[in-house]
Amino acid sequence: MKKRIEVLYWDKHYIAVTKPAGLLVHPFKARSKDRSHLMRSVKKQTNLYLYPIHRLDKPVSGVVLFGLSKEATRLIKEQWNTELTQKRYITMCRGEIEEEGVFDFPLKGDSGPQEAYTGYKRISTNGEYSLVDVEIKTGRMHQIRRHFSRRMFNIVGDSKYGRSVINNVFKKDYKFYRLFLHSYELKFFHPIEKRWVCIRSQVPDELSNIINDLEL
Repeated sequence: MKKRIEVLYWDKHYIAVTKPAGLLVHPFKARSKDRSHLMRSVKKQTNLYLYPIHRLDKPVSGVVLFGLSKEATRLIKEQWNTELTQKRYITMCRGEIEEEGVFDFPLKGDSGPQEAYTGYKRISTNGEYSLVDVEIKTGRMHQIRRHFSRRMFNIVGDSKYGRSVINNVFKKDYKFYRLFLHSYELKFFHPIEKRWVCIRSQVPDELSNIINDLEL
């Protein structure tokens, strides 16, 4: 029996759930044959018609928000990359990153360089790895992964922008085959009910077990 998707928040206009790592949020046109995706699972579980608002990369886990009407979806998309929406992640990267900082150099997109903003605060470090709290102000493709890798703070488990030597260590020692990146908090000003909503998703065991073992 398939594991149920965890529902974190649900009102008349929006529903938020925890996306497991390894699952698409919804199928892309080029990947329409992939019938296993988060939106399909939540639809079957709740019998709701869902409207996609944003995505997390397939190997990333955490909070995903869906709209329950076209109007609700349109309204929140208008404020998605403003101060009215805040997105926070927890990640583990190689090296000892500074206590606090910002990666704000542009990232290449289909139409040329795109502005990108990734703020971070170090939670802890053992010198070899750092546990980091991340907030993004823009939503570029693979933004966190690309920003961190360009500054040589590759994220553990990143098969595209990371270091295979490091990833192989975690595969061997922890049977860890995903990206160490989890969207743990989504906070937004509800555009219809005119109030702040804070949605949090617990760090998965496969991440917290490594954090504890490395004493981070």
